[in-house]
Amino acid sequence: MLRNLVVVTCLLALALGSTLATEETTKTSTTLDIKGMTCGGCVAAVKVALKKTEGVETYDVSLEKNEAQVQFDPSKTDPEKIAMAVSKTGFKASVKSEGEDNPEK
Repeated sequence: MLRNLVVVTCLLALALGSTLATEETTKTSTTLDIKGMTCGGCVAAVKVALKKTEGVETYDVSLEKNEAQVQFDPSKTDPEKIAMAVSKTGFKASVKSEGEDNPEK
């Protein structure tokens, strides 16, 4: 009986591990440059837009850096669509190229 329980537990752990690995490989991240944010209310508005955007899974919006780090499911959205959703809030959002430095630094 104990041996069967150990076998079932191991099989469940393997199945769960492969599911988690699959989920991780479907996520992609991008950085958005956001112009026009001046306060915490602006950050909150950007967060609401990101939360409502289909495919966006996690995000971190920085007022100091004027940017947002966004993790998303590429089968549901892409960086340009995410930037357009943020831009609808009245801020100018664009996809930051890899290696692009913030000119204010």
